[in-house]
Amino acid sequence: MRLGIRAKLVSTLLLAGMLPLAMTLAVVLFEGVGLRIQSKGQMYRALAAQQARHLVSVLEAQADLGNAINSLPGIADFLEQANTVSPLNDQQIGRIEATWPALDPEKDRGLLATILGNKLSTHWKSVRRNDPRFSEVMITDRSGRLVAATGKTSDYFQADEDWWKNCYDGGKGRALISRLGRDDSAISPEGKQGTLVVDLCLPIYDRPEKPPAERKLLGIAKMSIDASWVIRQLQTTGHAEELPRATWLVDETGESMMGDVARAPVSRLPAASAAKLRAGGDGWVMDEDLVGYEMVAMSPVEQGRLKAEGTRRWFVMVAAEKMSVLQPVYRMAWQLGGIGVAVIAACFLGGLLIARREIIRPMVQLGLAVDQVKAGNREYRLSEERGGRATFRDDEIGQLARDFNLMARHLEHQLRRMEESDELKRQFIDLASHELRTPVTYILGAAQLAQRQDGHPDPALLARISSKAQRLNRIIENMFKLLASDRFEALGRELSDIDLRALTDTVYREHEPFLRERSQTYSAHVSDDATSVYADGDLLRDILSNLLSNAIRFSPDGGSVGIRTSRVATQRGQAIEIAVSDTGPGIPADDVPHLFKPFFTGVDVAHHSSGEYQFMSRGMGLGLSVVKRFVELQGGGVLVDTSSKGTTIRVRLPIEAAPASERLKGASMKSLTAGTEPAATSAGGNGRPAAS
Repeated sequence: MRLGIRAKLVSTLLLAGMLPLAMTLAVVLFEGVGLRIQSKGQMYRALAAQQARHLVSVLEAQADLGNAINSLPGIADFLEQANTVSPLNDQQIGRIEATWPALDPEKDRGLLATILGNKLSTHWKSVRRNDPRFSEVMITDRSGRLVAATGKTSDYFQADEDWWKNCYDGGKGRALISRLGRDDSAISPEGKQGTLVVDLCLPIYDRPEKPPAERKLLGIAKMSIDASWVIRQLQTTGHAEELPRATWLVDETGESMMGDVARAPVSRLPAASAAKLRAGGDGWVMDEDLVGYEMVAMSPVEQGRLKAEGTRRWFVMVAAEKMSVLQPVYRMAWQLGGIGVAVIAACFLGGLLIARREIIRPMVQLGLAVDQVKAGNREYRLSEERGGRATFRDDEIGQLARDFNLMARHLEHQLRRMEESDELKRQFIDLASHELRTPVTYILGAAQLAQRQDGHPDPALLARISSKAQRLNRIIENMFKLLASDRFEALGRELSDIDLRALTDTVYREHEPFLRERSQTYSAHVSDDATSVYADGDLLRDILSNLLSNAIRFSPDGGSVGIRTSRVATQRGQAIEIAVSDTGPGIPADDVPHLFKPFFTGVDVAHHSSGEYQFMSRGMGLGLSVVKRFVELQGGGVLVDTSSKGTTIRVRLPIEAAPASERLKGASMKSLTAGTEPAATSAGGNGRPAAS
């Protein structure tokens, strides 16, 4: 629907008022939301770090309690005595392990009774009765044999367990957290067997207060702490005014470690939060996939004195709902929006009254004038009366009316010039077409007549003349079709495998008379891995003909020219390189950047010397520009190496060419005549002008 000047002006006034308001609200929302999210994200991150530190301190306190109990008088002597017994061999261990599951703690009077009834076990049973957080405690000697426990364990020999090996640490001993997981032999605070526990593994020394080099490892203790108690410690810290919506514990894969002890928002973190964990896991992230808990902060539980080797790292997660965090910002934006709309409405009514008289009426008149000119009334002009109640006052709109009249006069003048220019262009095309076709028609007629004669003319030479003339005729037809449509389209182009040996021989035979005339030496080398290329045969033949004729022109009499093919690696993959070299004086460095521009010959018209193959003769300056264009149409590139000893032009064509429709699609005739830069050049010498 077309809007009139009144509707547009009303829209403009509304836009002038509403846009600043909208931008202000956008800035408030954007900055406010950003600041709010940043501040709350940092707050929740600090809360997660606080809870992680608290969890570490709780675990270290339990480890300290375990070390204190294991250091009671007589414990070291008990373990020293246990270590005097010779280590068990594999057969002995196997026999004990085989009978171990069937042993009944209430009836057994042998090995199990000894383990559960000694004074070290008695100490820990007493501790467990007073503190149910200890779900299970077991102690081994230096060889891994079980010597004390609060209850019957899952197996007897512990030295083959990962937690025991990591804690033993080759005889040096180190305290560590083995895991957080389910243990079937641990006792829950309610007295049920099998519960989720955190395993603390502690080495026991004869003199723990001494330096490591002066103390001896006596045994290993594993304390299984009730995981529900550990997880409840996450809720003992928090902000008094704004508690997080959820707090839970995950491992480094993002999987919840809560089990069935407490509810976690998800069993595994979404992609954004999991990526943050992999990046270090200390910070916060806005994760839209965690619905209801979009703001997620995290902090690693770095165990301090308790190492975490042999298990995954732990992370405390603190999450809150995004909308609850941003609600104050949205409320403030609504308040600002309401006040702004009221102010804008009052200003809009006053502005509309003024604009209707001073802008709308004159603009309607301008619109009518434009319609007149558009309809073809070139002589239509606006009235330029001034003052009073006139349509156009002495202001900017009045000046616009005068400018419109001036523009109309200029437009009428330019249209006449364009019509004259179009007529001149048509006459030029007709004249050029006639003048170019006349000699071609003559060549064709003469060649065909000569072929019908007997004896005198050389049939092979006349056949080549006829072929070249027909080729020239096709080029002329294509060029004029391109000029008429002003678009470059593929006219009969077909890609196929081209035999490079045959092609170089053909090009050589075409130029052999000129090489003999200039006493020049020709060489050709086709590498075994570059004997063919997938390309347009006609275009490639034109490329080599142009390059070889340039090499003949700019090599001195008695010089040498050559063609060499090889397979090379480029950034786009493997390519076939065809290099044409000469022994001329080289190209001046200043001319190299312009070498592929159409009509560039390196000299002005006054010094231009034309000829077919004479030394240093020049053509119209289209040869190399056409070469570059034809190469690019086949997906390749051109490079130039030049010095005072000669010039080599390298044509590189891809081994696997793209379809012609993709390479030629959208190309225009203007691109054939537009100036281009060489793909890569190196210049030296100063004796040779640019090739044509």
